[in-house]
Amino acid sequence: MRKTSFPSCEVVGFSFVFIVGTLLHMAYDWSGDDAIVGIFAPVNESIRELLKMVFTPGLILLFLELLFCSEIPTASFLSGKAVGIYVMCVTILGGLYSYSLVIHYGLILDVLLMVIAIALGQLVSFKISPRIAADSTAGIISLVMLVLLGASFVVFTFLPPHWEFFRDSITGAFGI
Repeated sequence: MRKTSFPSCEVVGFSFVFIVGTLLHMAYDWSGDDAIVGIFAPVNESIRELLKMVFTPGLILLFLELLFCSEIPTASFLSGKAVGIYVMCVTILGGLYSYSLVIHYGLILDVLLMVIAIALGQLVSFKISPRIAADSTAGIISLVMLVLLGASFVVFTFLPPHWEFFRDSITGAFGI
């Protein structure tokens, strides 16, 4: 099987993360509030749950790129992609908290913020992955960091602390 170049994968990956993330935003409702879907998709409008819109497709993209893209050693690739996924999440957090100080809600700003977060995450991944000489330890640490973030999404979907970060901005509820 012929593999695709890493730059091409990252460009296509931007659209993939945006489209899948947008669909995930509605997936829990579409599923009839299925708890299994809630593991991967936002279950409410809390800031914490909205991060699943970039984390889940970012993680899926990581595995797809491992299968179909070439050029980058696995440890370096995992390290770059992990940093890229964290950049997406941090960008959304920073952006939401920054603009919500001025404007309570803005759908256009939310979509724009998601686009910026994905673009930055993909750019960071694109720049870091081929340039670092990560060893297997760095690759394992990167994978563990992603597993920990993913595990936190699962745990806090079902057992969220009653903090503002976890509160549904529409209903005031927490988790499932």
